[in-house]
Amino acid sequence: MNNLELDYQGNTYSQSYDKSLELWPIKFSTRFIKTSQGITHVIDNGNELNPPIILLHGARMSSTMWYLNIADWSKDYRVVCIDILGDKNKSILEKEFTDRFSYALWLKEVLDELHISKTHIVGLSYGALHTVNFLSFFPEMVNKSVIMSPAATYLPFSPTFYSYAFELVHKKEGVERFLKWIFNNRYTVHPFIKAQLIAGIEKVSSVKKNQKEEGFPYIFRDEELIKIDNPFLLLLGKNEVMYDSNEAFYRARNSSPNLTVEMVEGVGHLMSMEKPKYINRKVLDFFSK
Repeated sequence: MNNLELDYQGNTYSQSYDKSLELWPIKFSTRFIKTSQGITHVIDNGNELNPPIILLHGARMSSTMWYLNIADWSKDYRVVCIDILGDKNKSILEKEFTDRFSYALWLKEVLDELHISKTHIVGLSYGALHTVNFLSFFPEMVNKSVIMSPAATYLPFSPTFYSYAFELVHKKEGVERFLKWIFNNRYTVHPFIKAQLIAGIEKVSSVKKNQKEEGFPYIFRDEELIKIDNPFLLLLGKNEVMYDSNEAFYRARNSSPNLTVEMVEGVGHLMSMEKPKYINRKVLDFFSK
């Protein structure tokens, strides 16, 4: 156990994170990677000699959200789950991000330390936003990508989102209301994952509503999207509540030359948890083409 891991001893959030990892269906290893912005926690799965896939989680969910997907994806790939720096997880932010390039450079540094020069990427929500941003700056490092329910990216959040997001990070009851809003009785989050979300509650004064010109959240301009030439698949949930998924579909469908867009029936924002077998196969099929 290294010094960083010792620092987490007795930390309630870290304990809840580790409890969620008890759901992990396969063997894994973890490590901390030093970058210019801070220390990044990753979960490494599968054979290191296999082609890599990078997983970027949704905001507040951490890499533990992938427990329903990791077994299928790790059979023929090395799958690395990255705790996004600056979000609530085991990564440790030491220097604030200044612009979108600094986010992309952070991810590049992580990949460099992992000795990954080119990879597939799967991102959901906040992780999908990071994926599109990375494609904008370092397309040569990406083979194919799958993005699900991207946060912002194509459309602003609905006004309702901010009230639920504020409560999610502010109080226990807010976690319950947020999950009810997201899933609407279609799916029940595992108690370990819910406990982790509750453990991550912080005292906050506000949730930022305004799009940052040089940071996140960010809505990509048409002239930016058309330059992304990498093959990528966009999956939108028919029951999305953070924005109008039909409007996002029509805005995105002709935005990039090698983008495929699909509307997924019967799911909302966190589709990889709601419909894991379908999503697992969809990702593998796209990467194998």
